[in-house]
This record gives sequence, C-alpha cells and structure tokens, in this order.
Amino acid sequence: MEMATKIMAKLKRKILIGLLAVMIVFSNNTGITEELKNNESYLPRVASLNLCADAYLMAFAKSEQILSLTQQSSDPTLSAFAEEASNFPISSGRLSDILQQHPDIIIINNYSPPPNDALMDKLGIKILKLEASNSYQSARTEILVLGKALNRLEAAKAYLAKLDKELTEAQHSKRTNRPSIINYQRRGIVVGENHILDDIIHLAGARNLGRDTERTIGPMSLEKLIRLQPDYVLSISEKDKRIHNSEDRGSEILSHPALQKMFGAEQHIYIPQNLTVCAGATTPKAVAHLVNSLRSSRLNAKTRQILE
Repeated sequence: MEMATKIMAKLKRKILIGLLAVMIVFSNNTGITEELKNNESYLPRVASLNLCADAYLMAFAKSEQILSLTQQSSDPTLSAFAEEASNFPISSGRLSDILQQHPDIIIINNYSPPPNDALMDKLGIKILKLEASNSYQSARTEILVLGKALNRLEAAKAYLAKLDKELTEAQHSKRTNRPSIINYQRRGIVVGENHILDDIIHLAGARNLGRDTERTIGPMSLEKLIRLQPDYVLSISEKDKRIHNSEDRGSEILSHPALQKMFGAEQHIYIPQNLTVCAGATTPKAVAHLVNSLRSSRLNAKTRQILE
C-alpha cells in the first residue's frame, strides 16, 4: 500500500509539470463538437492517468479508443494485466505528452492535481475522475460510469456481469465458519474497514481483525495482535513470508519470536500485491486466491496432524 501511494504522488507531480507546458503547446486545439459527441456511433479517444481504469479500458473499450495507458499498467508487481497492457501505447505520465495524442477524454484519479477547467474546455477535452475504489461495489459503479463516457455502456455491463460471475464462482468454495485474518505489515501496520484488503477478506468469507483499530490503516502493537489470536496472518507478497532483511528495520517485527511461535507455516498466507492495488477488475482473482489459500492451509494442517 505504501508503494502505491508513492507512485500516485509521483504521478501527481508529473501531471502538474505537464499542465504548465500544455497551455502554450495546445492553445489552437478546438476539440470535438457537441454534434459529434451526441452521435450514437461516436467513440471518444481516451488517455489514462489512472492505473485502475487501465484494466477497464482493455476489457471493454474499442482498441482504437485507447491512446495510452499508465506506465504502472505494464509493471507486473502492480498490475495483474501487465501482459495485456504490452499491446497498447504507454504514456510518459506528462500531460503535455498526452495532449499531443489529442484525446477526447483524460481519465484521472483522486491523487491527480485539479485540472485547469478553462484550458480543458478550450481544448474540448473531458476530464473523467474515477476515485480509487476501496470496495468491489463502488468499483461496479465506476465501471458503468466509464462505460457510459466511452459510449460503450452495453459492453461495460457485459464485462460487469462477467466479473460478478467470476466472483460468485470464487466464493462457492469459501468456508462457512468465517476464520479470522489480520494483515500485519512492516512496522506493525494493519488495515481496517473501508480498505481494499478488508473488502477482499470479507468477500472470501473471513473476518478482518484489523477492524479493531477503528481506522482504515494504522499501527497495532504486537501485544494486541497476540491478544486477538487471529487464525491467519495475511501478507501482501511472497517476499513477506521470508525471514526479514536485516537492513530493513521496519520489517523486524514480522520475524519476532512471539509471532513465529504463535503462527505456524499453515497459518501464514499471502496474496500477490498486484491483486490488492485496485478494487474491481482484480477482486474476483483476489478472492479466489484467498479462498484457495485458506483451503490449502487447512488441508496442510490436517495432513500434518495425521502424520504426527
């Protein structure tokens, strides 16, 4: 989560710099006409500055509509669709470069600086802001908003039905006894309610004990974690399962003897980071991964008990 925040901050700075250059370069662009916008066959061209929107564009926009995706879309540690993104142009993230593509729509997020509305109006460009959804339900709404903006609403609805079906299938084998899970990160940080991970844990049929912090994200002492007695500790990547790097002081707590004693290998599960950056497109995959991890962990524990 820290990595995703830093990336969005860098993107914000790039957009702000680019905006200053744009006022000179594109003062003569008159944009598209209202008559064209109202045409049922009109397919606006889009440039994305929103990593979470990239997956939607690849899923239901026409390929000729996609002018560029974010740089992060091609990073497999952040995007579960990096392979698909390699088939599309990748932007520099600078607004001046993006405007040279003459987009009809630029998709931003809540990390982006406020656009110059007067300039965008003069250029005939629509700024579509999609918030960073923290739940599958809120992402569903954004998918339909984007589908309408792209004049691809029916395709967006079909895509959403596909996601809903995948999620239902992923939940089919979830446990009925709702095991307790906590995502314990570097420096003792845990995630609570209104967080993407909280939504994934809930949809997978488990309980997030991080809600005890009464914050979306915040610290929890090792003593409190031990008192809560979670059934599983969830890590964001496979790397977290390894012994901590001695040079990384923040991760020391993850290999504390008390944690090692309290949680066996079967109680430590992980989920790839690229399934936790955005809610929506990856939610069914994330839920399926977590459900399968819980099932495998339970089976491994039973096998070990039999062998003992």
